[in-house]
Amino acid sequence: MKTWFTSLNGALALAALAWLSQLWRALIDATQGFYSNATAGSSLVTFTLVYTAFLAAWAYAMYSASGGNRGGLIVTFALNALFWLGISVGTLFFYCPGWCSNFAVNIANLSNLILGLLAGVALAMALRRQGAQTASKP
Repeated sequence: MKTWFTSLNGALALAALAWLSQLWRALIDATQGFYSNATAGSSLVTFTLVYTAFLAAWAYAMYSASGGNRGGLIVTFALNALFWLGISVGTLFFYCPGWCSNFAVNIANLSNLILGLLAGVALAMALRRQGAQTASKP
């Protein structure tokens, strides 16, 4: 299990699960949380397009990393960390502390916290392993 967790395939599988949980969270937010005075009118469209662009970049980075591209792995790690820290941890401490949302949002956030952390650790280990392999090549 430890070997799978630190392998490229294991890290990307966990990153894909974190991506799916973030997509689930985005869909819940789109139906319940995006609508406020701060995101009225064209701001809502802009926010949704930027969110979609980040999710698409994350998916493309995972695809690129699956081919062995170190840059794709780095971008996957960076976007996982951005979403994990910016949304999951941010919700827990700043946006909605104390489980103020409904049950679906709380479950989505909790799954994102767990999967994002696991994916981040696995991606960091895969990056370290890949860096050690390239450094040892003549």
